[in-house]
Amino acid sequence: MGFFDALIGRTKPVSANLDRIFRMTNAKLTLEAQESYLPTGKAGVCFRPMVGNSFSNTESEINELLSLDNGSVENAAQASQTEDEYGFRWITVQSNDFEELVTRVHYINATLNDNGWSPQLLCSAFGFTPLQKNSLSNSHELYIVYLYKRGTFYPFVPQSGEKRDTETELRIKEELKEDLVIEKDLAQWFPIWGIPLQ
Repeated sequence: MGFFDALIGRTKPVSANLDRIFRMTNAKLTLEAQESYLPTGKAGVCFRPMVGNSFSNTESEINELLSLDNGSVENAAQASQTEDEYGFRWITVQSNDFEELVTRVHYINATLNDNGWSPQLLCSAFGFTPLQKNSLSNSHELYIVYLYKRGTFYPFVPQSGEKRDTETELRIKEELKEDLVIEKDLAQWFPIWGIPLQ
């Protein structure tokens, strides 16, 4: 932070640390062992849509890589794009191989970042589902959200009627504190209603 920034009280934004996304593989193991949550095989990257040829070229580059078959039909990642009800764009990725899923989400973030679209990146999310949906402790879907601009993670457990299970979120926060850089400011744990990863 420069002298002028310090003088007027402006803070420099935290640089995104995209390599932290790879730590999701450890978080997956913890969620399975401690909470009986299994990955849904779906993840997504959310950003503000842009127009113009350069952004179209970036999207083409992402789609090209995501459409490549890695030699195994079973593990090949499939991608699609959708827009949520708030006008944000999602690139969703689906794969039975969780490490492949994490790698593809990292690639999408890195590609958008490297092409100058970092201001548009909002978050990434990984879906998990309870092993037994009739258990009282974890009967709802879980999303681990990565905040691009803060380089941190938080759990989001939506319930019907745009409510959230904060008790489960806080418990999972404690479970994952050794695996992920958890967002300390709970005000940054934004609900993402209608997340397109079902």
